[in-house]
Amino acid sequence: MYLDSINKELRKYLMLLCNHDYPEFIEKYINTKDLQRLAGIGQFCGADYTSLYNLRFWYSRLDHSVACALMTWHFTGDKVQTLSALFHDLGTPAFSHCIDFLLGDGANQESSELNVLDILANSDEIKKMLDEDSITDINLLDDHNYSIVENNKPKICVDRLDGVLQTCYTWLQYWNFQTLEKVYKNITVLVDEEGNQEIGFLNKEICEIFFDGVFKYSIELQKNKNKYMMNFFSTLFSTFITNKKLSIEDFYHMSEGEILNIIEKDNNHNWNIFKRAADVINTDSFPESLYAVSGSTKKRYVNPLCLYEGKMVRLNEISQSCQDLLNCYLNYKESDYCYIDGIHFE
Repeated sequence: MYLDSINKELRKYLMLLCNHDYPEFIEKYINTKDLQRLAGIGQFCGADYTSLYNLRFWYSRLDHSVACALMTWHFTGDKVQTLSALFHDLGTPAFSHCIDFLLGDGANQESSELNVLDILANSDEIKKMLDEDSITDINLLDDHNYSIVENNKPKICVDRLDGVLQTCYTWLQYWNFQTLEKVYKNITVLVDEEGNQEIGFLNKEICEIFFDGVFKYSIELQKNKNKYMMNFFSTLFSTFITNKKLSIEDFYHMSEGEILNIIEKDNNHNWNIFKRAADVINTDSFPESLYAVSGSTKKRYVNPLCLYEGKMVRLNEISQSCQDLLNCYLNYKESDYCYIDGIHFE
């Protein structure tokens, strides 16, 4: 089983998400070719391969997909919605949103993913399993059908929720497991302003703890260090594609490890410097002759729904600290440029 193949910390996290009610019907799908491809793709867009970050453990897009499925099962008990969550990242390329930067879409990060329904329609393996489970209409698996699985920003859905939880616990490690557990156990399904189901919180104080993590997570994704990492990978990949050592199609069929093996064998000067760099250098003036990064990136944040005095409200409506952090985030800006000494592209 999938759970037997992962480390103890990850298993503990996943068991928390489903309250130890693991839906075994997802196992056969996890073992399909399309889902197993995601096991070779990291959740954090290349952060595993550079000294700029130090992750707690490897967390793949497959792990993320399973996490989203387990939360969906926990909150809805619905088989179709759970499978929709499990499949939602099937179109993700290796290095994930770095490929959006490669495609010139760093601001929105919506260009790189292939259509999930097309992938399902072309997978005889998955279609056979769906037929066994009496799911004959693939359109039912569109994650946009379900507000628990996918929701518009700044609302919370399982995809966005796992992004925050795993960033705070595994990637940037703001939280220990006890904090993560405290936050998650306070989450429930509420009804938003439009009358739709939305993941929210039962307690204002715990919701504020969650939002503090959201703020740190959101700020990190706006920092020059993160923008540099994403842009560097996209530029590096572009040079290899131009030199016909890689193709854009490779990112939808190969693992990140396989792609990095090609780069390592090339003994690429920029890659050798980048992977050992501990930080970027920020500056307001353009550093001549070096590879420098500037510009905006996608803003990722949430404004949680919270049960307060018998009413469902947005946290910023009842929490000044939340509103202050949200304002700080929306106005956050670092220096105009950042670079790493020695890196330059022709």
